[in-house]
Amino acid sequence: MKDIKDNDKNLIEDLCQWKMTKAEFETKTNFKVNFKQLNFLLDESENKVTEYNDNQYFEAIFWSLPKALSIDEKAYIYRKYLLKTWHHEHEEIVGTFQIFFNNEEINIPILLEAINTIPEYLRSNDFKYSYIRKIIYAIGAQPEPNNIQALEKLANETDDEQIKELAFHQIDKRKELGRWEFIKNEK
Repeated sequence: MKDIKDNDKNLIEDLCQWKMTKAEFETKTNFKVNFKQLNFLLDESENKVTEYNDNQYFEAIFWSLPKALSIDEKAYIYRKYLLKTWHHEHEEIVGTFQIFFNNEEINIPILLEAINTIPEYLRSNDFKYSYIRKIIYAIGAQPEPNNIQALEKLANETDDEQIKELAFHQIDKRKELGRWEFIKNEK
């Protein structure tokens, strides 16, 4: 990419190859990737992940590379890469929708789509339902009443009894507890 200096490209490569930590990277440069650069680097990492069957490039760029992004840009990146099936960071990414990105209705269809696009490495029953549980928790953390409506629709439209059970459990939990900001305001 033309707008990343050669020295920074080399440092990014070293970071991706785990030849240095994020802290070491930050002592050698003040480079922070912007939205356009991050999209480019993450898309480029697909080739390395696929070619070498090694997730470290994507992982380093996604999590360790210092970023200069707005919250909206960051949310966009997380939504986009949650649905890509060629990397191995889905469980970590979906967790951010429960904890950080939980105030926008736009996340709900993305999270529902993630249930339908489970990557190969998570498809065995040992991992699949743990991952789906995390997705359902993330849906539950989204704005009400859209979260409950989405979970009800999911539970009513699936033939998978485990998904149905997880969705109904989350619906009950949300109806009992509500979202945390409403509980805080009542006290």
